[in-house]
Amino acid sequence: MTSYEDKVPGAVGQADQPHLDSALAGAIFAAAVDAILVVDGQGLIQAANDAALVCFGYAETELLGRNISILMPRSDAVRHDAYMHDYQHTGKRKIIGIGRELMGRRKSGDLFPLHLSISEFQFNNQRMFVGICHDISERHRLSEQVAFLASYDSLTGCLNRHQFQQSLSEAMRPYQTDGQRQAVLFIDLDDFKAINDNHGHGGGDRLLRQAAERLRGALPKSCLLGRVGGDEFAVLMPFDGGMNRASEIAHQLLHALRKPFDIDGRLLTVRASIGISLFQGGCQTADDLLNEADMAMYQAKRDGGACVRFFDQTLRERAERTYRLLTRLRQAIEAQSFELHYQLQVDLQTRQPTGIEALLRWRDEGGQLIAPDEFLPVAHAYGLMPEIDRWVLQRACRDNMTLIRSGVLDVPVAVNISVPSFSAADFVSRVRQTLADTGLPPERLALELTEETAMSSLKQVRQNSDLLIRAGVSLSIDDFGVGFSSPSRLKELHFHTLKIDRSFVAGVPQSSSDVVIIQATLGLAAALGMRVLAEGIETAEQAEYLCSLGCAQGQGYWFARPLPLAQLQQRLAAQEAPDGTDEAG
Repeated sequence: MTSYEDKVPGAVGQADQPHLDSALAGAIFAAAVDAILVVDGQGLIQAANDAALVCFGYAETELLGRNISILMPRSDAVRHDAYMHDYQHTGKRKIIGIGRELMGRRKSGDLFPLHLSISEFQFNNQRMFVGICHDISERHRLSEQVAFLASYDSLTGCLNRHQFQQSLSEAMRPYQTDGQRQAVLFIDLDDFKAINDNHGHGGGDRLLRQAAERLRGALPKSCLLGRVGGDEFAVLMPFDGGMNRASEIAHQLLHALRKPFDIDGRLLTVRASIGISLFQGGCQTADDLLNEADMAMYQAKRDGGACVRFFDQTLRERAERTYRLLTRLRQAIEAQSFELHYQLQVDLQTRQPTGIEALLRWRDEGGQLIAPDEFLPVAHAYGLMPEIDRWVLQRACRDNMTLIRSGVLDVPVAVNISVPSFSAADFVSRVRQTLADTGLPPERLALELTEETAMSSLKQVRQNSDLLIRAGVSLSIDDFGVGFSSPSRLKELHFHTLKIDRSFVAGVPQSSSDVVIIQATLGLAAALGMRVLAEGIETAEQAEYLCSLGCAQGQGYWFARPLPLAQLQQRLAAQEAPDGTDEAG
């Protein structure tokens, strides 16, 4: 490369003033990281350092003597010539002395962003310019990435929740008064947690990407798609075809997701629930519309999933009731304002007690008992069951130890446990600690899981159940017959007892189908070495018939209704015989 001092000697200072040695100046020029170009008053390139040659992709011989415009986009070259003409005649500066971002053009013709600052100096009574610039493509790329992440979901490329809500607000604004409509579809993939549990989060991410592609492909171009939660998507669509059109689009989306997904060579079938809310003007906000679609989606889930539901006012009223109940339930957990009632389990032949089941009750501030069917679904839905389970386990073990020490009853206490609690890594150690704290022998504790929940997290449940069985704790499958467990999966759990759901007992002996189911359950239990207990026995006829079928144990209002601990102690102490006079309910 021709040296800097050969091309513009003395350009860095005057002869009668202190200045850098020309060799040192040349070395600095050559070693500079930024591109440096020296241009004369006619716009011809007089010098270029190595960084400039690399930046623009030219050899030095290809640049020197050429007009600087070859390094600019053609449109900028025209403006540059006009600026220079104006500057030479008027002295009005537009670029000189001001750093700014411009576009550069490489020898290949590729355009790229650069930051340029230009200074003017005199050399041999000639006007000269030195430009210092550097490629800022990486900075632009990072800026674009930041801008993308601010508006889009990095996994699926859909709008993120914030940008979706922003787009929804903007779409609603022009229609506040003219009555035109928008619709929001809220889409949730059913049972997505099970996919993450079985295929890892990587497999779950791959499914989400594929699901997003299918949803995009099934939507009209006028619609916007956003990912607004982990496995939740939302669609903004012009509501120009009535409710039928919104429903049609929703069913197209369900159809698009119906085909199995290939995740790491395994085919997975995914269902979805969709809720739809409609904007027709008025004072609705984007948050309102999205929340209403969310409520409708949860109604679709309650109706079995894989379906579409529209929002109506009853859903809002239900949501408000749920929120009020949730608030009170959290307060009750904090104050531990629950009660346990105990129901006897008996030998159907001898009618002697074989166990007691702890049943959770909640008494509100006014002293009114709130039915478990009302508050337990809320506790499950909002992740409160682990806290409740801890309290129930501790209290039930303590109460049973009280019964044993009083001498009135020495049988196991059955405690219902939710899957989030049972499958927790520390659950077994917590049970052991509770037994140690209360002094209850392990064989006097029976833990119950419903069939559906036990089978939904089989791996985690099996691991903890094996440890509990080795520790001496008894395990039961509750509500058996209403789920979908296979004998092979049931065999993996090694549970001790099957509890026949009350819905089958209610039809005995009149319903032949219920009798067949109970007989099949008894046969299955015998083959697996499990005991059977029938729930919900309310008549002598039911008790006698179940006993004749070979069912060993039962519980229900025919024998005893649930009682608080003190009343149960009194009854047992008085040796009240079950006579069927208790009120059924």
